[in-house]
Amino acid sequence: MKLPSLQQLYNGFLNVIKRFPLQFIFAVAATLCWCYYIHISDYRDYSEQNENLKDHLIKAIAILNLALTLLLALDLISERNQYAVKKKWLLRLGGLLICVLLYFSLDPTNYSADLYRIFLFAFAFHLLVAFAPFIGQENVNGFWQFNKALFLRFLTSALYSAVLYAGLAIALVAINGLFNAEIKWQTYMILFAIISAGFSTTFFLAGIPTDYKLLEEDQSYPKGLKIFAQFVLIPLVTIYLAILLVYELKIVVLWELPKGLVSSLILGYAVFGILSLLLVFPVKETAGNSWIKLFSKFFYAMMIPLVVLLLLAVWKRVGHYGITESRYILTALALWLAGVTIYFLFSKKQNIKVIPISLCIISLLATYGPQSAFSVSKYSQLSRLKRIMGSKKKDDIKEKPAVIRYLVYTHGLKTLQPFTKRDLSKIEEKIDATNSYRYSMRMNKVDTALAIFKVKGDLEYDHGVSITLQNDENQVLNVKGYDYLIEMNGYQEKKITRLYGTDLTTNKIGSKLLLLVNNQPALQFDLKEVFKQAVNAYKKGALKTTNKKQEYFYPAKLMSVSKSINGYQYTIIVTSLQSTYYENDSKDYFWSETRSYLLIKKL
Repeated sequence: MKLPSLQQLYNGFLNVIKRFPLQFIFAVAATLCWCYYIHISDYRDYSEQNENLKDHLIKAIAILNLALTLLLALDLISERNQYAVKKKWLLRLGGLLICVLLYFSLDPTNYSADLYRIFLFAFAFHLLVAFAPFIGQENVNGFWQFNKALFLRFLTSALYSAVLYAGLAIALVAINGLFNAEIKWQTYMILFAIISAGFSTTFFLAGIPTDYKLLEEDQSYPKGLKIFAQFVLIPLVTIYLAILLVYELKIVVLWELPKGLVSSLILGYAVFGILSLLLVFPVKETAGNSWIKLFSKFFYAMMIPLVVLLLLAVWKRVGHYGITESRYILTALALWLAGVTIYFLFSKKQNIKVIPISLCIISLLATYGPQSAFSVSKYSQLSRLKRIMGSKKKDDIKEKPAVIRYLVYTHGLKTLQPFTKRDLSKIEEKIDATNSYRYSMRMNKVDTALAIFKVKGDLEYDHGVSITLQNDENQVLNVKGYDYLIEMNGYQEKKITRLYGTDLTTNKIGSKLLLLVNNQPALQFDLKEVFKQAVNAYKKGALKTTNKKQEYFYPAKLMSVSKSINGYQYTIIVTSLQSTYYENDSKDYFWSETRSYLLIKKL
């Protein structure tokens, strides 16, 4: 790969400004927004104004990304069809208007549905770039060569950006170390923003092909793509297929519904398989590549039972919990895979443009309208809530708070208006006006909904009970009769002490205090087990209190352990142990704050 000269980079930069002026402005604006976001994050200002500003900056970056890709697609259409300057700018203004409307209509920080919409629009607009210049064009080779150029340019820009960032970051580290410049982490983040959003985008735009006729006549094919598809992607597809076929056999034998994880495996099989077929598409008719046609038929034939399995996995979740945005998208992908499979198995045309075009249309249809992911999901969950609202069944009562939480988080408090006469829109506006922070605002809305409908929440936090145990004989450590003392603090810290040619290693791993003598296990004291026994005594009221709140005396014999080895007696004594117990604690994690010592006596 030949590296570009500075002159080539400069000419490419000027070409981008001339060819894609608005896209360059969007890239610069996104970079500035990102840098300013990093800058204001440097201050510990948690005011409502600062938090709102950060939310707007994040939304601005997202919309600028949408504007860049949408207008890039429109400019490519204009170039290919050689539109007049006036028509070209009308298209640009139309794209700008769409993005402005999206900016003012979307509120991703408060509604999860709008966050999904941004991702769907971004996916659709990126796909639109892939086929925009070839709308109405029959030549498939030009389409493939164009996307090959975009793919390779993207990889090149990512490589250059990574190397440039690494080099400059190392330079900053050197300056910081040599001159005590005190360079903060925000400087590295700002550098990352400038390179990834500014340099990388501009470099990518400079490499977008301009001569579409030349692309249609180009028959070149990088051997690296074939090697990548043949020896990386296809083996991955084979592994996924083997796992899925064995799992299908298990389902048939045991007659059980598929698990949710199977959806990810099937989608992985589909993505790697389709990508590998797209990469080798131009050479499938050339001599020595008959295996490509065979693999294509085999791949799509195997997709049939896998799509059925995918639909079963989705139906299992939807049948019980209703449709949500993620399940809608999964269902849409399953149906799309079924359609693509049928098309490539039985169509003689084998037009690969069908893949990005159909995906783009499905993504756009999922954003707004009665058929959208959000309308269908909202209707499904409202119907589910209506069914279980008056139910006395244990499972239905358990589901109510989860459904309410989903509807409030995703669509807002006002979505629940059909279930009450109170004006939820006004209540929601009041909550928005009186809450400074996004998280507390959303939680307040959920708590309000649960209170209105008299539903007990399912995420009530158990603060637990904090207990301190004091050794009833060693509040002040009694060292009488011992020759040596080593402190063992309550943190996970390994310490090695050498005593008369003997290596003593004290350590804390998890809830256990450990002593190793010459690297051989000698003593072990399990703090979790001691605390567990103490909690049982606490519940029975068998612990004697000290003068402090939630502090109790505990027998010395239960807070120490001893062992004699090679003429020495080693004793681990815990003088104080503090931890918290929870009513429904099923976790392995155990937090404790202890004062403990290793006492050594020569026998």
